[in-house]
Amino acid sequence: MLMRLLVVLLKIILFVILVAIGAMFALENNVNLSVNLLLLKGPNLTSGVWLIIFLLAGTILGVLASSASQLFRRKRTSTKKRKETQISE
Repeated sequence: MLMRLLVVLLKIILFVILVAIGAMFALENNVNLSVNLLLLKGPNLTSGVWLIIFLLAGTILGVLASSASQLFRRKRTSTKKRKETQISE
């Protein structure tokens, strides 16, 4: 129980530190720019904010791609196990 509490506390501290670093990064990169996304033109935001937005978008896309890969792998494994049990019966 104590170990679980320490892990949660460590995760919270790490999250707060990362948010603080991201905030400092966004404040230091204060050059305004607008990003053209093929057919859309993004709002005029600072470069730090744009970098954080794209970092978060990339992280979310990476997690989704990894999750999809894991789901397909689990489905393939369960299908193989099911076929093996049918053959052995």
